[in-house]
Amino acid sequence: MTTALAGGLDQIMVVVAAVVWGAAAGFAFAAFRPPHDPRFHLAALALSAGAVVVSGVRVVLTVRLMQAGWWFVAEKVLLALPLLLVPMVYALTTTVPALLRRERDPKKAYPLILTAIGAIIGVACDVIVSYPVTVSSALVVMLVGGGAAALAWRLVAGGGGDRWRIAGFAVALTGVVWAVSGSFSGTPMHAGHDTATGGVSVASLRGPADPDARRYTLTAKASSLTVGGRTVQTWSFNGQNPGPTLRVRQGETLEVTLRNELPGDQGVTIHWHGYDLPAGEDGVPGVTQDAVRPGGEHVYRFRADDPGTYWYHSHQNSSVAVAKGLFGLLIVEPAEGDHTVAVHTYGNVPTLSFDDRPPTDRQVTAVIPPGSPVRLRIADTDSTPVTLGLSGVDFRLRSVDARDVAGATTLRDRRIKLAAGGRYDLAFTMPDGPVMLSVDGHPGLALNGQAAPATGEPLDVTRYGTLPELREEFDQEIVWVLDKTFATVDGVPRLAHTVNGKGYPNIPTPVVREGERVKITIVNRSGDLHPMHPHGHHVEVLSRDGRAANGMLVDTFDVEPGEVWVVALTADNPGLWMSHCHDLAHAVQGMEFHVAYEGVTTPYDIGGPAGNHPA
Repeated sequence: MTTALAGGLDQIMVVVAAVVWGAAAGFAFAAFRPPHDPRFHLAALALSAGAVVVSGVRVVLTVRLMQAGWWFVAEKVLLALPLLLVPMVYALTTTVPALLRRERDPKKAYPLILTAIGAIIGVACDVIVSYPVTVSSALVVMLVGGGAAALAWRLVAGGGGDRWRIAGFAVALTGVVWAVSGSFSGTPMHAGHDTATGGVSVASLRGPADPDARRYTLTAKASSLTVGGRTVQTWSFNGQNPGPTLRVRQGETLEVTLRNELPGDQGVTIHWHGYDLPAGEDGVPGVTQDAVRPGGEHVYRFRADDPGTYWYHSHQNSSVAVAKGLFGLLIVEPAEGDHTVAVHTYGNVPTLSFDDRPPTDRQVTAVIPPGSPVRLRIADTDSTPVTLGLSGVDFRLRSVDARDVAGATTLRDRRIKLAAGGRYDLAFTMPDGPVMLSVDGHPGLALNGQAAPATGEPLDVTRYGTLPELREEFDQEIVWVLDKTFATVDGVPRLAHTVNGKGYPNIPTPVVREGERVKITIVNRSGDLHPMHPHGHHVEVLSRDGRAANGMLVDTFDVEPGEVWVVALTADNPGLWMSHCHDLAHAVQGMEFHVAYEGVTTPYDIGGPAGNHPA
């Protein structure tokens, strides 16, 4: 049984346990009260037996999850299961015998009611408690349970004049504890990344001025696009969807002037996805710059020293801006025979853009002379992964996220999953026959005629290529546990995508020193896939679910439900860096945070007059 399956079954069982134990408690309470219907006794006994079985299944699933790591079971072992199993034993030794003897004392139902309360608290633990279990979250759970237990006792004991006062006190005390703990704190958003006073400002970490720079101007404006037989209102750079492909030779300086002609007060920036550039050029509003307001402009410049396939997009309200079309591709030092492919969904219509052609939901065709070298530079510019396939030719996966793959071997008819925001370069020599690039099993790009989409086995990219000897020495270790729990995001309590139980901007910021090698363990406790994207760095993949990986360098990687990834980050690019889930809907719901270098500060704020909002 996989960790994801065990976690999913446990989520089902915790709800079933709450329902069955609650029903058993209700029938038991009715059985001990007039008219003492024997059918209620039988129903309570039968439901209790079923609830014991369900609780046993929960224990088995918890043991299975514990094998994957303490991160998956901490709140279950420390809170949920003790609050269920202890009163369950009490009920089995007190309430069940009383039901068998057909006793008539309502107080005998109390242990079973406590068990039901414990089962219901298990549901609450799933929603509001994540890893790590904090004292404040434990107090919240205990106070809620204690208030419910006190109210239940007043109910079975026949009192009740104070029951609402007791319940109200418990709820009020819970709110006070949670507020004091900071879970509902109105933390200034700037505090999410301000790590020091003095030191080096991120605004000073800029690229060099160069009179011989290769210059482009990108103007953000409202546009429209016809896909799937209907017109979709988009945003674009220079009136193009996707924006123009920016090409620059290795060693040149790239200088891009961004202008904003969007309607209303919508700001815009440019983030250079996957390019490890100076922090001040990273394009994150409220962190490395203010958003460019309508009528304004901003200049980015950096040396293009790292060849490869990249893409750029606005990081201001990125969950909206990217979906509406504010993105394009960046190619550093393209060789002859290169072609760009951008996969994107406009208005729920999946499209493919080949080179600088407009996006289309139909199959794209092209003619390439046989014998020509071909390199397809493919970028997934959506918030969800796609599965690529290449058929009709032997090929190699030459590059992942603009980093060459060592020891790339020949592949044929294989499918490869590409993370949201990720890039693959597929290289081959054009054969005499047709070649087909498929996307999610559907024909996408047909070269020199039609070929059936690839149907071969999926490729595990983390095991492809040469396995180097990996360094195991680290200066610092960090754990990020991804979950979906109740938390505060931008000052608003909500069901959120969280890191270590917190939502943005309350996620603690790790501070690193230049030159350190940092081991990062990413654990996905949630039922959602999270494509994680650290800005300003590529990370070295050490392992995936305990299996040694090939050490490839990536800037975006899919952490599936139940998976544990271990990666290494070399702190070689000083700055204040955003890291986030590149399913941008998850980022706006809390899953974004920062990695800071010691001594680096920022003068920019989230919000403020510029309206900075990176997600």
